[in-house]
Amino acid sequence: MVVARIARFYFKEGKREEGFEELDLILNKQVRSAKGFRGYLTSFSCDQDNVALILTMWEDDESFEDSLVLFSFAIDKVAALFEEQPEVEHHRIDTVNFSP
Repeated sequence: MVVARIARFYFKEGKREEGFEELDLILNKQVRSAKGFRGYLTSFSCDQDNVALILTMWEDDESFEDSLVLFSFAIDKVAALFEEQPEVEHHRIDTVNFSP
């Protein structure tokens, strides 16, 4: 069963790109090599200029839980750029479909 962490980040005004770049570096350098990592999706809100969303997918609940250390590390690295703490949810992936 594939699971996901969906994290919505609320950055201070004008800090979204800076904070996102740091989070993206962590994803590319550390999270990709984590056991059970299956992929990620990042997006910027079109409705709120300072909001970004990162969805990471994990092989199972165990790898999801094990990744919490990396997630906490990432949060700590950019915490000074947050307007408020991220909203984080744990989901079970049902279907993924990317059409050509």
